Amino acid sequence: MSSSLQGSPPRPLSPILDKPRRQAITRACDRCRRRKAKCDFDNAVGTCSHCRDNNVRCTFDLPLAKRGPKSKKSTDSSIPPGSVSTFSGRRGIHHAPLVGHPSSSTAAATFKSPPSSSTTPWESSAQLAAGAGLSPASTRDFASVASPPAAHGVSAVRRWRTLSRALSLRNKVLEQMVERCFGLFFEYLYPLTPLVHEPSLRDGLSIFTSQSSNSALQNAPRNGNDGMADSLPALNPPAWPGISPDVGSGPGGETLGCWHDATFTLITAVCAEAAFLLPKDLFPEGETVADLFLQASRDCLNSYLEADLENPNANSITIRYFHSNCVHAAGKPKYSWHIFGEATRLAQVMRLYDEAALEGLPPVESELRRRAFWIVYMGDKSAAILNNRPITMHKYSFETGVTTAYPTGMDNRSGSMANVSDVTTPPDSHGSNFIAGFNANLKLWQAASDLLIQVRLFQDQKSIEFGAANRPSQALTESERQRLDSLFVQFITCMDDLPPYLQSYTFAAVGGAGGPIAEAKQFVIQCANLQVSFHCLRMVITQKFEDIAFFAPGAEQADLRKTEIVRDMLRVMHEAPFWSLQVNGEPYVRLPP
Repeated sequence: MSSSLQGSPPRPLSPILDKPRRQAITRACDRCRRRKAKCDFDNAVGTCSHCRDNNVRCTFDLPLAKRGPKSKKSTDSSIPPGSVSTFSGRRGIHHAPLVGHPSSSTAAATFKSPPSSSTTPWESSAQLAAGAGLSPASTRDFASVASPPAAHGVSAVRRWRTLSRALSLRNKVLEQMVERCFGLFFEYLYPLTPLVHEPSLRDGLSIFTSQSSNSALQNAPRNGNDGMADSLPALNPPAWPGISPDVGSGPGGETLGCWHDATFTLITAVCAEAAFLLPKDLFPEGETVADLFLQASRDCLNSYLEADLENPNANSITIRYFHSNCVHAAGKPKYSWHIFGEATRLAQVMRLYDEAALEGLPPVESELRRRAFWIVYMGDKSAAILNNRPITMHKYSFETGVTTAYPTGMDNRSGSMANVSDVTTPPDSHGSNFIAGFNANLKLWQAASDLLIQVRLFQDQKSIEFGAANRPSQALTESERQRLDSLFVQFITCMDDLPPYLQSYTFAAVGGAGGPIAEAKQFVIQCANLQVSFHCLRMVITQKFEDIAFFAPGAEQADLRKTEIVRDMLRVMHEAPFWSLQVNGEPYVRLPP
């Protein structure tokens, strides 16, 4: 048999088993892949002819496209997370979010091979995260509460570069657009939402702008690990808005998990706030960049969400408040209410309703926490009164009541506390915080809320005693009427002691000056907000009083009361500059039925 086999003609090669193996093809660089050009990458030179002709280096950041059927094997749980490196590789600009969602990186370990010319050893993303600006006190806490290393695979500087590329596709320069958003925010929106510390915010921005302008940074080889995360300078904790080293080392552990991610999230949230809320007349480019800033901020927040929820600070609430405003302006009120609920719950778990919870904090952080609490408190009342949402924050909601003091003001240029003992004269500088107008708005909504809550309590009592069908016809007792009279007087007189620069005649003074200066412009914004809010709440309270038969019977009297309110509202809208009404947004466009 062996001789017959030797004499037989050679068997033809099997087309499946004996096919010569294909040689590994050199991976194309990112530039050639985008242009769908043939890449002749030369290991000896370290670049291809296309990139060499354009004086750029070959990069290999784009993820490899997976081919073939998806693997059904589950990740081997016996391998410790630190023994392999993981990376969240989604970086789409056209058809995907700006950065990868953390859920995609925690499902399985995804790898991205470095370029063939690279000899740099693999590093785990856990090491990158620990080196990307974490304070020493928070590194240990963050490691215990954060997701697996892959969840933090996208560094803040990579997000900055990705956002810059996305804006460049819309013919915008990121650094210039951020500066424009900051300027417009502090000029028009800060008087209504003084929730950020401008010097610290700009210090954080300087870290990213200095990196993007560094030529060595732009020309350095980049591998799949995003080694650029280690090139970011450590953010000095006192420069972070409202944070000092004492906070990070304290028993509360209030510091955020990653300084750079939190800074990027706040910067883009402020930009999104300006882009979404300012009208086209003031910010024509806003609608072009609004979605990019919001998506970048939301994605970055998701990357350190668990650490942020475990160790929140004032900016944790501020970021969510801005996100809620932007999503609402985008036409998603239910999603906006959900995000606002996160801010509300953070204020509750941080015990910001209790002034004692702010003891021992740095002055700037404690001031920002007061402002964050009161703006959430006021937003909760606005949603309840104007949009029929449930009230979740009231003095009856907490065992100790609300003991948090009103904000006292701070110098937004240096962070020092300002002297606000004389509230009859406006501050002298453009960087003043306008805290008198902010507090006046708080008192207005608090007085209206107390009155409407009392009306609801009386309605519930009548419903229990006489039944729901007979509730409107039941007259108030003398004690109930006196209680409502007292609360109504508090509401109707809550703005009698406003400083002169917040009185309604401010509109005429500014109009006669031939154009508002920076300080007067911001007082006009606050004044318009106060006057429109006041008359809107008057109408709501009048309708509620009619439901409980508080006023003397007679349809003519009821019509006269409403006509008077409408007349006052029209007078304010006629006197106030139209741009000041636009800046205040849509909350008072429609009254609840």
